[in-house]
Amino acid sequence: MVDARHFSLDFLPNGAGAWSVVDSRGSLLLLMDMRSMRLQGNRLPDMVVCEPPTRRFEIIPPLAVDIDAGCPCLIDGIGIEAGSRISMSNFRVLCMFLCHGFTHTAMLTVGSSWSEKSICHAAPNFHSTSSLGHAGGSQYFCVEGRTLVHLDCSTGDFTSLAIKDLDFDQERCNLFVTELRDGKPRIITISNSTLKVFARLDNGEWALEKSALLREVTCGLPGYKPSFFHHDQDILIRGTGSVILSPQSAESWQYSVDLETMQAELTICDMKPTVYRCELPWPPALHTHLIDDALH
Repeated sequence: MVDARHFSLDFLPNGAGAWSVVDSRGSLLLLMDMRSMRLQGNRLPDMVVCEPPTRRFEIIPPLAVDIDAGCPCLIDGIGIEAGSRISMSNFRVLCMFLCHGFTHTAMLTVGSSWSEKSICHAAPNFHSTSSLGHAGGSQYFCVEGRTLVHLDCSTGDFTSLAIKDLDFDQERCNLFVTELRDGKPRIITISNSTLKVFARLDNGEWALEKSALLREVTCGLPGYKPSFFHHDQDILIRGTGSVILSPQSAESWQYSVDLETMQAELTICDMKPTVYRCELPWPPALHTHLIDDALH
């Protein structure tokens, strides 16, 4: 266990309360100052990349264009070799943004300014696009309920794949990504109170791995009512290997489902809907203390 004070954000400009986490990779967090958006109009909010355990940060210069919407992501730096990690001295920020109805992509390398990145044919546009979340070192998007777009956060490259056999509700996005304890991504869907988990095959296709009828796996829990499952289930938190859900008709009745065993138990959700993983920096900083020989 790591003491929570090592992940305090009180060292950031304007204090911790000004910032919201929008992405993470390795030991780094990408944050936005949402309050600055009200002052800057059609500009991205102020951004910063930081490493909480070492209390270092880098202010990200703003894009010099007016935008209608934007989505920034943390990407590995240039020349990171296998086994190495993203660091404060080697990271990139990729930003997809909508300007005058057209999607653009820009890349920033630490210590430099923004430069235009060519639009990959697989990159999602901002029309009918849903962000599905971050898992297995990648960011996922769903376009018009038909195409799954995968952003590799080690290279900054996009790939796309037509969605097959996934229960996607275009009126209410019920498709999300998470990862199991093996570190590999999974797609989870909830439709008609059935939770389904899809795994990615070696050929890139997604196949059903397991499923559970939520009214059955929760029926022995205290406070259970069959009427809870006459309504949609809200996913409150997606964590490694589990999800926390709640019926729309009973928001105070919250339960978690282990995505490996598909077993459920009551829980209390005291965190915000999105959980961002932040790893300890590597190699770790070792602090040594010299002891006078006379003490031995």
